[in-house]
Amino acid sequence: MKIAATAVAVASALLVSTAIGPVASAATNKNVKSTAPTAKVVAAAVQVAPVARMIVVNPGDYLTMLAEGNNSSVQRLYDANTGIENPDLIFPGQELKVPDEKEAIAHRDMPVASAVAQQVQVEAQGATSARTSVSSDAPTVASGSVWDQLAACEAGGNWSINTGNGYYGGLQFTLSSWQGVGGAGYPNQASREEQILRGQMLQARSGWGAWPACSSRLGL
Repeated sequence: MKIAATAVAVASALLVSTAIGPVASAATNKNVKSTAPTAKVVAAAVQVAPVARMIVVNPGDYLTMLAEGNNSSVQRLYDANTGIENPDLIFPGQELKVPDEKEAIAHRDMPVASAVAQQVQVEAQGATSARTSVSSDAPTVASGSVWDQLAACEAGGNWSINTGNGYYGGLQFTLSSWQGVGGAGYPNQASREEQILRGQMLQARSGWGAWPACSSRLGL
């Protein structure tokens, strides 16, 4: 009788162990699976962090060219670089941030007189009004002046040059800097004398730094 009772007890214990084992295993597997999504979320958060690049402005660079060459836009470059007060004025050696395309950047309104806005305004006026000039007010300047030297450096001495890079005429005015000193239409459509007159006005306001590379080369 004792042997039989012992056998029954052993059998009962085996049945309970067999029943509990799968349940515990399932619970363990369930706990392991529940942690997997959390790990994936953390990994995803690390992977999408935007990374900005830094570029250095070279002589002859302008914001539109840099934007196109770096798969960005003038507005995003302007927004990302709060040190730029006027999108027409960037200088050789200046470091600019190229934001990641997914990076959120606070919008900054461009100056109304910037080339981006003025280009649209001038083109809307039509070719006739764009050619308007007040060159009759400009005094005659002898050939070989410092302004001719500056024009030779800036534009190869070509007072009517327009390469489409946002700079015009012998002194490579932007539209905003040209209009800021009273110029009408496009600088390259004005006479040499008027361009020199406007150049003298700009130099009086901003110094020779308005033409940083060439003024340095000429020792001005």
